[in-house]
Amino acid sequence: MHSKLREAGAAAATTAASLALAFWAGLWLKRAAGLGDSIVVLTVAITVTLARTQRETSWRRALFGLALLPFAAVGAAEVGWLLAKRHGVGDTLWLVGVAGAIWVRRFGPRAAEFGTLVTLPLVAVLVSPVPPGDGPVGRVVWSAAAAGIAFASVAFGRIAARAVGIGTTRQPAVPRSSPERGAGRSRLPASTRMALQMAAASGAAFLVGRLAYPDHWTWTVLTAFLVCSGNRGRGDVVHKSVLRVAGAAVGTVLATLCAGAFSPGDHASVAVILAVLVVASCLRTFSYAYWAGCVTAVLSLLYGYYGQTGTGLLRTRLEEIVVGAAIGVAASWFVLPVRSGDVARRRIADALAALGDVLAHDRRNRADEVAKAHARFNRSVAQLGEIAAPFDAHHRIVRWWRPQAAHPADAIAAVRSCAEPVRAIATRGPDDGFAERAEAVSANIVATRLAIGRRPGRPHRELPPPRPHLDTAVAAAHAALSTIDTALIRVTRVYPPQPPANA
Repeated sequence: MHSKLREAGAAAATTAASLALAFWAGLWLKRAAGLGDSIVVLTVAITVTLARTQRETSWRRALFGLALLPFAAVGAAEVGWLLAKRHGVGDTLWLVGVAGAIWVRRFGPRAAEFGTLVTLPLVAVLVSPVPPGDGPVGRVVWSAAAAGIAFASVAFGRIAARAVGIGTTRQPAVPRSSPERGAGRSRLPASTRMALQMAAASGAAFLVGRLAYPDHWTWTVLTAFLVCSGNRGRGDVVHKSVLRVAGAAVGTVLATLCAGAFSPGDHASVAVILAVLVVASCLRTFSYAYWAGCVTAVLSLLYGYYGQTGTGLLRTRLEEIVVGAAIGVAASWFVLPVRSGDVARRRIADALAALGDVLAHDRRNRADEVAKAHARFNRSVAQLGEIAAPFDAHHRIVRWWRPQAAHPADAIAAVRSCAEPVRAIATRGPDDGFAERAEAVSANIVATRLAIGRRPGRPHRELPPPRPHLDTAVAAAHAALSTIDTALIRVTRVYPPQPPANA
């Protein structure tokens, strides 16, 4: 909880500083160049998403984003103009751009960053589909300017937050989450399956939105995009859609009621919008539902600023959110679906592989390799945390009628509980009896991974007892081994060992 509070505080501080600068810079540019409000909206929209995705990125990689983002913003502005003027062409280009940004993840982390930066302005034009400036040259110049302001604002926010001691310490990069190789029955790469799901969801959302809600179609498309983005399996999409609908419903109701307190064009509503965005960045650390509610409230307040209010519009917004979420779930469920259980098996097995490397290098006294394996294990535990919420929610439901049944949530929790024991092993003192017990645990890790992969393996080995009269650090390390072994037993209750092939 302490780490989450610190992360939430850092997110809020960075976002607040970034948004303050982005808003006033965008407002100054609007007045100086005689532009419309769209330049301010576009600048703030890019800043919000950029602040969240780039908060812990190294400065070298951030400069890569600086070089790419203006070009992405210019392309998105042209797509935004087509969305408003030539629906079929604009809709097609938008979904191809978003799906393509997901597909390129197959080429590695740098390609994934490229895809993320391309996606940011494409999502922003859904919020503000009218591009800044008049004519092709104006759209190019002012869209690039909005991207440059957003980048500079986020850089300022990072520097300001860390200058006062509340910025987060950058951790080793965690690979962008996606359904892993081997998850699901399809042989297509995970990025290809995700891209096709996003294309199907976006295409259906555009079609339904344009036909059923021609004046406010963006809500359907935006919801379908948010539900399908970062797909970690069917269960993750369903869980996210429920949170999206619940949070958006509350946020829309509250914002629509509050919007009536401000007249169209009232700058006080702008202050409320910025404050809600800061709160959203802070609360996202605890639950996606808070983020969904706050962002939807911001959109409702923004439309109120432009004079679009009333209970009829409230009902339309809620309908579009539900429809968009349903489209996203249907796409993830029927278009090359990825089973959440397969994703969990893969991530648990990867975490245990890193844990086995920690013990193997420790027995060989390779301190540098132990540190690298420990970092890989921590990243794997972080990735397990990304998929834990849907399994926990499902477990809470099914245990009402099957309280004793094994569930993947138990296995995920068991592996995550090994984080502190592994740290104790890395700081232990010398002890001749440690290697024997560590070797037994390593053998049990191998057996557990074989069971997760549905392959035959050896039964669980019992650990030899630790030697008596150990000093504090060594005793803690031995206790850590026992804790890890107990966690492995919990995992095998969920994934029972397979009998030998000749049995």
